[in-house]
Parts: sequence; C-alpha cells; structure tokens
Amino acid sequence: MKHLVFRKLSIFFLVFSLGTGICSAVTVVEASASGISMMQTRKVKKAQKKADAKKKQQKEAIKAGSIEAQKRSFEIQSPDVQERMKQNQKDTAARDKAKRKSSKARTKRGAKKYK
Repeated sequence: MKHLVFRKLSIFFLVFSLGTGICSAVTVVEASASGISMMQTRKVKKAQKKADAKKKQQKEAIKAGSIEAQKRSFEIQSPDVQERMKQNQKDTAARDKAKRKSSKARTKRGAKKYK
C-alpha cells in the first residue's frame, strides 16, 4: 500500500516538474523574441530620422503659413476693424494671463506665491 502511494506521488511530481520546465522555456522564448523585435537596423533608424525631419518641416511650414494668413487678414481690414482686432487680442492676452495665474494659485507652491 505504501508503495502505491509513493508511486502516485512520484508520478505527480515528475509530471509537475516537466510541465513547469516547459512553461518556463516558452516564456524565455517569448521574452527573447520581443527583445529581438525592438532592435532596429541602421537603415530603419535612418529612414525614421528622415521621416521625423520631414514631419517637423511640414509642421513649421503650416505654422508659418498660418501666421502669414493672419497678417494678411489683418491688413485687408479697415482701420476701425484693425483697432478692434488689436483690442480683442489685448483682452484675450489679459484674460489668458489671469487664467494662468488663477490656475497656478491653486497649487501648493502657487498658493504661497499669490497669498
């Protein structure tokens, strides 16, 4: 009877240890495969750098075009409207400054500064 219990326990431990070994081997393969996919060749890095530079240049061109369009729309207005537009810009700047100040005052450091 003791031999039967010992036999069952030994089979259980044998199967459990083999199963654990297989699982750990699988996770090692997955980890090494993910590490390999993160490596990039020099050609890929160079292409990515070139694409990033092109995207940055496009953003700058869009920003410059926007500023030019703003200037042109201001210039084509009558003098009365131009004065009103200038005043609106000043009001907006003052409102934004007050908003930033109030939001900073809510922080711990800002509360000390703006008592």
